[in-house]
Amino acid sequence: MALENTSDNLDDVLFVVVTCTRDSSREKALNKLVSSINKENRKGLFGRNVLFFDNASTSISPLKSLETDSVFALSSNNIGYWSALHWATQNASDIFHNDFKYIHPIESDLVLYNIERLTEAKSFLDQNDAYSTVRTQEFSVRQKQRFLKNSGTLFPVRRSRVAPFHGVTGKDISIDKTDCENKPNIYTSEWHAKVPALHRMDVFKDVLEILASNGNITELMFMERMYEKSKRVGLLDKGIYYCNLGTRFWPWEKKWLTGSWSDAQTLKKHGYLSSRHSKMIGSFPDIEIVDTLT
Repeated sequence: MALENTSDNLDDVLFVVVTCTRDSSREKALNKLVSSINKENRKGLFGRNVLFFDNASTSISPLKSLETDSVFALSSNNIGYWSALHWATQNASDIFHNDFKYIHPIESDLVLYNIERLTEAKSFLDQNDAYSTVRTQEFSVRQKQRFLKNSGTLFPVRRSRVAPFHGVTGKDISIDKTDCENKPNIYTSEWHAKVPALHRMDVFKDVLEILASNGNITELMFMERMYEKSKRVGLLDKGIYYCNLGTRFWPWEKKWLTGSWSDAQTLKKHGYLSSRHSKMIGSFPDIEIVDTLT
């Protein structure tokens, strides 16, 4: 059942979807994401707070079926995942006339569900200044062994396997229940921050500014800068998204392209850039802002 006025509750959250569709596998992935966004939108969960940043796709057909009141930023060149997020943090307030308090990046190979849970995560950050981010990936605290890599479980959730240690400190993760009222799904953890998660906008923007000044960027550098901001993160039990590329099971299934896992030569062949190791550009190319796609 949809929550009443949930979109109003999320009005101060900027959702940034970064897309780059240059082959059939990425088009299939984006179609699944768009379908999930439309499903959530029919519950009345989104306001005018969704920005699609497209990195010079050769096909934008999936985006034309969107039912959300979105804004599209169309880049003339592929500037990469990190630079797209950097541009979004610099320009979103002017585009939407909204000083967003939070940001939730969304990668184009994700599937969203039960996004109403995000109001609980947002409320947790509202009440706890010491935290900068809440992890929102699919995860079960009660059945955590099914989600942790190398746990030896017989029934792993392959699409959402995560490292059982902190990416910066190397320590095993710890998960603790909060004493916050009316937040049964919120835990705290000594775990690293993920990019697709709910972040304080000012912290996320500041981290990207620091990383942009370095030029080169890795996921570990992002984790390190976020760790400097807050030693612990919030954790939303059950989450709101999973990666649909993680469901590959049989050896003969075709492997889909991804900026995180595909080799550099294959990515270059299709005009993609790696998201694990990349560069932040100093100046942006022409970026067209539109409300509808034709």
